[in-house]
Amino acid sequence: MKISTCHASAFLVTGCLLWTYGLSAAYGDPASMIRLGRVAMTQDHPYAALSCFRSANAEIDTHPSAYRADRLSALSGIGYSALWVGNAHEAERAYRQGLLLAHSAADQKTMRIGLARALIDLGRPREAYQLLQPIHKVSHEAALQSAIAANLLAWNTLAWASLQEAAPTGHYVGPLWLQRLYGKTRNYVDFILKPRVDIGYHYSSDSDHNINQIYDAGVTIPGAGLGDNALGPTTWHVGYRQTQINDSDGQVGISALSGGWGASFDRSWQYMVRGGVGTARNWTFGQAEGQITYQPDDSWGLAVSVDRTPIRTFEAVQNHIIVNSISAGGFGRLRNVGTFAASYFHQAFSDGNQRNGVVARVTPEFYSFDSIPVNIGVQGYFRDYSSGYVPFDGYFNPQHYREALGYVIYVQKFSPFWTMRLYAGFGSQTANGTTTAAKDIFGTLTGLVSPYVQVSLTGGYTQVASAYGGGAGYHRSYVQANISIPVN
Repeated sequence: MKISTCHASAFLVTGCLLWTYGLSAAYGDPASMIRLGRVAMTQDHPYAALSCFRSANAEIDTHPSAYRADRLSALSGIGYSALWVGNAHEAERAYRQGLLLAHSAADQKTMRIGLARALIDLGRPREAYQLLQPIHKVSHEAALQSAIAANLLAWNTLAWASLQEAAPTGHYVGPLWLQRLYGKTRNYVDFILKPRVDIGYHYSSDSDHNINQIYDAGVTIPGAGLGDNALGPTTWHVGYRQTQINDSDGQVGISALSGGWGASFDRSWQYMVRGGVGTARNWTFGQAEGQITYQPDDSWGLAVSVDRTPIRTFEAVQNHIIVNSISAGGFGRLRNVGTFAASYFHQAFSDGNQRNGVVARVTPEFYSFDSIPVNIGVQGYFRDYSSGYVPFDGYFNPQHYREALGYVIYVQKFSPFWTMRLYAGFGSQTANGTTTAAKDIFGTLTGLVSPYVQVSLTGGYTQVASAYGGGAGYHRSYVQANISIPVN
């Protein structure tokens, strides 16, 4: 059997520790293995530590009554070292078992903080925040983890308050790695709470010679407004967009000015509304978008969204084609299994066309590697819609369309604030009874150059149909960049 370099290193370090401390019989003694694990952690050998704690726990399983006093220490060590190497699933199992066994206030605090860290890594910040509430005012580390969870939930006012509890003087007192985590978390929370300038650029080109270039500029101002501002600020936004459309039929520009805001009503309800006006040559039109979401916990949620926007092809703009869309759906998560999401949408086009469809995604839990901050996952995607028949009016409009794609997803965190996601999807699409193969490949890179600028980069290549075009041989490439810069 092939042993990875990291695991071989863990065994080597463990063996050296056994030799150094004269504990050649330690694999039959849980207390000795726990001591070895702690030594390995102090010497920055998390894989060796995890191996020791696992061995101790396995030995305790064979004689649970004889080693009852060592169980909590073994589970705490497994959780801590598993998080260190990036195995949040194993850490969650260990801390959950430990929380049931912990009776003292100190042991309860250790298990709650560890379990919260694992839940945050697993994408369940709401559960983590609730778990920490009994102790976040008496533990600096619990307050720091509460701030991280609140930030992920967009409860930025609460996140700032938790950071004040974690470090009342502005300097976190504790291990170096927690001091660094506090600094990074504070940078991000401060960034979100500041006014900022937003700049964006989008370029796309397809096989029908349709080229779109979009330039965005705007200002985002966190402040008071219609919502629970004790939870998070109301975010106000004003923006200007210039769109340039070029294709084989001609060239046209669209100018649009918009404004709006978003906020949380409470810990379950959030909403966003924007509206504005656009012009293209002798055509003036209204634009709007809005969304309201209900998510009472990490396991499920519902959302309704509306949108009114022009179709970005030369002929569609010439024909003054606006599409009004409404979508309603939700998601459900089975713990340690995966997530299912589905929505129904209706589109009403200004030329009289009506469209109805569904979208569904199935995403099993991602696989995490022990040695590197990388996750690998898969996703099934399905879309189906039917349209009324109208003459060609400048956009892709089959009477019936269906696509089914399977994606492989690669996610890597370079730091708490830099994440890369790569998607490679392969499958088929059927338009009016004609089936063709389809590929959809794209990636995103998001990050914060704290505290100066937030960056988002996207690029991709797709054969999947859109409003721009579709059918056999159709393909489109695109890139997009967005940056946000705080103004003070």
